[in-house]
Parts: sequence; C-alpha cells; structure tokens
Amino acid sequence: MTAEKMDALILKPVDKWYGATVEIPTELIKPDPDNLRREFNEEDLIDLGKNIQLIGQLDEITVFPIVLNDNTWAGFFDLHDGERRWRAANLVGLKTLRAKVMPRPSGEELLYKRISRMLQTRLLAPEKKVAGLEKALAELGILDKPEVWESYREQLGGGQEWPQLVRVLSLGSKARELMDKGLINFTIAQSIGRLPPEKQLQVAEYVVVNKINGRFFSTQMVPYMLEYPDATPAQAFEHARVGGWQQYTRSPYERGHEPPINERVESFLEVCVKWERAWEVLVHTGLVHDIEGDSNLEYRVSDAARRIAERSHALAERIVKHRSKDTRLSELPAPPALHEGGKKQLT
Repeated sequence: MTAEKMDALILKPVDKWYGATVEIPTELIKPDPDNLRREFNEEDLIDLGKNIQLIGQLDEITVFPIVLNDNTWAGFFDLHDGERRWRAANLVGLKTLRAKVMPRPSGEELLYKRISRMLQTRLLAPEKKVAGLEKALAELGILDKPEVWESYREQLGGGQEWPQLVRVLSLGSKARELMDKGLINFTIAQSIGRLPPEKQLQVAEYVVVNKINGRFFSTQMVPYMLEYPDATPAQAFEHARVGGWQQYTRSPYERGHEPPINERVESFLEVCVKWERAWEVLVHTGLVHDIEGDSNLEYRVSDAARRIAERSHALAERIVKHRSKDTRLSELPAPPALHEGGKKQLT
C-alpha cells in the first residue's frame, strides 16, 4: 500500500487493519525492547540501507499497532520482525518502510516467535543464541527442567544448532562460567557437554590451562574420552595427539572374526618396539634434560611414563598368573614409583 492508503486505513477501526500491507513512516515504529538480539554492525546496516534505496525493499517488516484501553490506535507501531531493515532505513534516511500489520499475539506466542527468529539468524554468534534460549526457557518456567526442553524444540524454532545449544545450557555452573568469561569458546563448550557431568569441569580447566585448539578437542580428544571413559584429560590429549588410537577400536575383520593370534601378537610387539625407540630418543638425545624447568612438559612426559609402567607391569602380572612356572616372568621387577616431575625416573 502507499502512504495515502495508510491515511485511509487509520480512519478504520484497528481490528480492520490486520493483514494489510502499508508504507509506514519509520518514525512511527518502535523497536522491540525485548529483542534478544542487541548488537548490530553499523557498516552492514548502512550497506543494507543503500541496497534498499537502490533496488527497493524486497520483504516487508511486521508490526503490531499499539492500542489504548478503548482499542483505539495510540499512534505508533511495535516492531516485531525486521529490526535490521528498520535500523538500516534510519541510517540512510529512508522515511518509510513497507510493513504488514498483524494482531499482537499472546505473550507466550510472542516469546516463541522472538526465540525462533533469533535461533534462525545465521549471523548471530552461538553464545548469544545460548543466552537468548536460556532467557526463553526461564520465562517459560522450564529452565530447571531439561527433561522437557526437547518437547519445546519445534515451537522455539530450534534448528540444527539445537543439540549444541542444549549441551551448553546443561553444563555445570563453573564450566559454563568459563565460556561466559571467554576462556573457552562455544565449540569447546558444547563438546564438553557430551561428556559425563562429573568430568566436565576437570576437562574444561585442562583445556584452558593447556590452551587446547577447539577443533582438535572436539574431533579428537572428546571422541577418545567417550571411547575410554576412565581416561584422564592428559591421557586423552596424548593419545589423540599421537593419533592412531581409533584403528585399535575398529577391526578390519568382519564381525565375529578375529585376526590370527600370531598376527595380533606381532602387532602388539611392533607397538612395544616403537615405544622403546621413543624412550631411547628421549634419553639418548638429552631431551629429558632439556625439558627440566618446564612443568607442563615434565608432567606430560612423566605421566606417559607412569601409564606405560603401570600397564606393562599389570600385563606381566596377568601372564604370570597363567604361567607361574615360568621363572623369567615371575622374576619381573615391579615398576618404579614415579616422583613428582618425573626427573629421577628419566635421568
């Protein structure tokens, strides 16, 4: 509709306006004070405004008339959808915008529409979406009832990001605080949400202290910890960093078939030789002395040494139980106790 037709429209009762498309002066439109999107890039808005000036407004905005108690128009409209276009128009001096006039929905319906619009905004940072969704769930009175969140997914417009958003909302308060403070990003936070609650804070703090890359953490460390629930963050990091651990969880043989026992033993011994060579390099090149004073490297090396010692001795003891007559195995020494820092055992 043209502005002149709007002049004719306002002479009608407000309930006759609904469904009409009207050119509305931008000064008569009030932005939604409860809009969950608070930040707008001014340069992007100016570009959008110039685009509207050049080729015209492609899609109308949506507004609700503000009415008084006697159901007469108060002279302004509340903006429901299209705040970027409204801001862009103001920045470049556009006087009117084409708008569709709709009846104001109930408070709950308006909340659903507001959240749905926010979650479907592709350029909005996921951290902002988490905060918005959290606010919506609180207003619905179900923030402390995660078991029912999924039943609201469709009404709230939850798309492909919904599982990740929910994982972050489910984090413990201290782990969530690390994301809110910017110490971990959304990718890491939602990946931590895949882990058992009792491990989340420990893992989150390990990521912060060691400055773990988000992609490496989500694609390598977390899958390892899900495969081996008893693994510490340090174990997961080392195994994921070295790589190859997944090949031992996926047999190349068909289900129900095992490789020949000789082949399995040879594979095990081949890995043992690689470990032996690794420690030879560590000691013979003097690398063990070079890491002195670096608490992080000392811890990683000594922790790896402890894990190998514990597992090798446990394996030897298990074999001894089955072959107690073999003196070679029964005389195997116990693994050395590792002191803090690991220096004494490696020098």
